[in-house]
Amino acid sequence: MKIYPLIVSVLISSSAYSQIGLQESFSKILNTQVHSGSDPGLSIGVVKDGELIYRGNRGSMNLEYDLPINSSTVFGLASVTKQFTSACIGILEKKGELSVNDDVRKYIPELTAYSDTIRIEHLLNHTSGIRNHNVLLNLSGFDYEHQGYTNKMIEELMFRQRGLNNAPGEKMLYSNTNYVLLALIVERVSGIPIHEFAKQEIFLPLQMSGTFYKSNLQEIIENQAYPYYKNSDQYLQPKSLTLCVGAGGMVSTIQDLAKWAKVFLDPDHEFSFLKNFITYQDTLNSGKLMTHGRGMFVSPYKGYTTFNHSGRDLGMRSQFICIPEKDLAIIVLTNFEDINAVNISYRILDLFVKDNIEKKEKQKEHFPNHLNKFRGTYQELNSDLRMEIFSKKDTLKAISSFGRSATPLVPKTANSFYRLDSPSIVYTFYSEEGSEVDLEVDFGGAIFYFERVQLESNPNQNLNDYTGNYYSDELDVNYTLSLENNNLSLSYPNNENIILTEGVKDTFGANRRTKYSFNRNIKGKVVSFEVASEGTVKEILFKKIN
Repeated sequence: MKIYPLIVSVLISSSAYSQIGLQESFSKILNTQVHSGSDPGLSIGVVKDGELIYRGNRGSMNLEYDLPINSSTVFGLASVTKQFTSACIGILEKKGELSVNDDVRKYIPELTAYSDTIRIEHLLNHTSGIRNHNVLLNLSGFDYEHQGYTNKMIEELMFRQRGLNNAPGEKMLYSNTNYVLLALIVERVSGIPIHEFAKQEIFLPLQMSGTFYKSNLQEIIENQAYPYYKNSDQYLQPKSLTLCVGAGGMVSTIQDLAKWAKVFLDPDHEFSFLKNFITYQDTLNSGKLMTHGRGMFVSPYKGYTTFNHSGRDLGMRSQFICIPEKDLAIIVLTNFEDINAVNISYRILDLFVKDNIEKKEKQKEHFPNHLNKFRGTYQELNSDLRMEIFSKKDTLKAISSFGRSATPLVPKTANSFYRLDSPSIVYTFYSEEGSEVDLEVDFGGAIFYFERVQLESNPNQNLNDYTGNYYSDELDVNYTLSLENNNLSLSYPNNENIILTEGVKDTFGANRRTKYSFNRNIKGKVVSFEVASEGTVKEILFKKIN
């Protein structure tokens, strides 16, 4: 009998020693990110076995007054917001007030009646094909520095759109507009603004007192971390005039998100139905299981399933990731865009999750004997972004037209590779004849699609063919094309003298992830062009008006 206290004492000491070791590791990670208390910084939270076992802060939440980040500092969430907008839809479905199978136009009849029905589930899992409003604003010459936009402005912009990127359910294309429209559905079905609905149905019951959707730009947010970015070694603070919620627009704290994490980790939680709803993986029209749920990505990592989503906006980043099998969640919130919240979360994750040796051995079996079949120039669909794939010393490498250096790729299967510096990014090559896609790049669940291209030298002999004034009624904007020093130059509001370069016949780009494809009539005269951009917008028609 006397031996039990001794054993208990040893176990407690061992546990305490383990905790001390983890605390030291967490602190080291924080210290590598912020070198001075006068710099902007971050907060991290680690939830393990139902408890917030670590909460750490570094840096300043307000450089003007040199106020340090503290345990209850409020940060912007950006796209981490999407899981909460999804949760609002899940609650309304549980109440019987809508179904994810409902036609979106049942609630938003102002949307164009496309040939294929867009359902609520297509908005949730980013397969609707609806164009990304951020890209549309860029193409219209929107001045982010001096203008702001609201949900109503985005809704009116979308009601003018007549084209989709893909048939609903065909493929996943990440689009913020999906979640702006979901916010509108929440408001029209519930009869109250989404910030009120979420407060009543989620935040109050979970006692998340520091979490809310922003409802106006003038409200005072106590203990708020101000966002910062750097320009020429000087910190600057972005002054956003935008108030648009659904895809983003929320703020929260480490403590509150730790409470939210338990929804995903505790199978007996009163809100566990939301975990099932948000992480549910729909299938594409082809029958392929999706890696994006309904507001979160469902991604494998070292043999475990993770639920995760990151956020990024000018001056901030965020990351929320859970592994239910380990009863583990990691939250990273920053107020400086150069601090990579995603990478930090995986560094912390690796303290709890070790490499699967058996899996590594299997990867060796997939090392291809011939890398030549993957080499070539690939261009993103609906974009002018190009990717060069080449091999050097038996290693496949990739470099994009935006990149500064080539990234080594490590074999995963016979036709897929992952980045040496970021294993969550996977390149998968396809060789089927007639396939629209030759390469998919998976950024942790967000898929980007590429086709192999053969570039030509000087394919367009007469640049005068393309000059003139063009108008798009979907964007309500004029574009002017002219010749400047024997180059084709594009100008539109807040964008002057953009030099367009050519690669194939009647197609131009400017290394801005935007492609301009010109159309000719039966006499061979240029009469219009179509703009595609960032992979999430295509076929915006501009008609020649002179």
